[in-house]
Amino acid sequence: MSVFDNPHSRRDALRMLGVGAASALAFPMASACQKADDNTQSAVNDKAETPSSFSREVARFQPVKAPMAEATFPFSLPPLPYAFDALDAAIDAMTMEIHHDRHHAGYTKKLNAALEPHAKLHSRSIGELIGNLGALPEEVRLAVRNNGGGFYNHSLFWPMMSPSGGGQPSGSLADAINRDFGSFDEFRASFSQAAATVFGSGWAWLAADKANKLHVLKSANQDNPLTNGQRPILGIDVWEHAYYLKYQNKRKEYINNFWDIVNWDQCSENFGA
Repeated sequence: MSVFDNPHSRRDALRMLGVGAASALAFPMASACQKADDNTQSAVNDKAETPSSFSREVARFQPVKAPMAEATFPFSLPPLPYAFDALDAAIDAMTMEIHHDRHHAGYTKKLNAALEPHAKLHSRSIGELIGNLGALPEEVRLAVRNNGGGFYNHSLFWPMMSPSGGGQPSGSLADAINRDFGSFDEFRASFSQAAATVFGSGWAWLAADKANKLHVLKSANQDNPLTNGQRPILGIDVWEHAYYLKYQNKRKEYINNFWDIVNWDQCSENFGA
């Protein structure tokens, strides 16, 4: 019987997963979004919703080719590429079920609801929307930032993990990690430190800039590398709903076990996107 079949278990599980409130602190990517908001505030009016205005912003942005960034309205919840319990050594089945079927589904539904009245934005991909927040009508911008970010980040997250994952990358991604961090161990330490030090809710990322140089980043809430014009390669969700049932406050243990399920084949594809 699923936990959701028992109303008491369902209530308790959701209560526990709800302890992670979204942080309002500005990390580097959040700051970049705010700067873009400030710089374009005077231009965000009725004209911002016209196709020509948005197209001009997109033309200036020239987004990197990012994985899974081409989806358009109406957005659909992607299925998990494995069973809920497939990653049980690192992430328990109940967390996976709630995380995918409730949280990711919720972001998807709210993103569609926010964009429904804005028909002129329906042809824009999620990558274009997130990468051009300052060009969006003010009344929809925050919803796209939060729910669009949640939809996109989780669509990336599930394939980045695998029950046969772990180990180290190979090929061009391994070469780039050695070039930009010195070694895989130095990269792993830097990424783990970033994930452990996200204050409140957010993500840590391995991302590539337009020159294909790799960077470790961290972001608040559902922000992501697209807002900096970078391509996400690997990400870890450190909102408490991603790990709290199994680890409670032991985020570092969750991060350490995450390395055993990283799907380096998918990350290599992301690097070559």
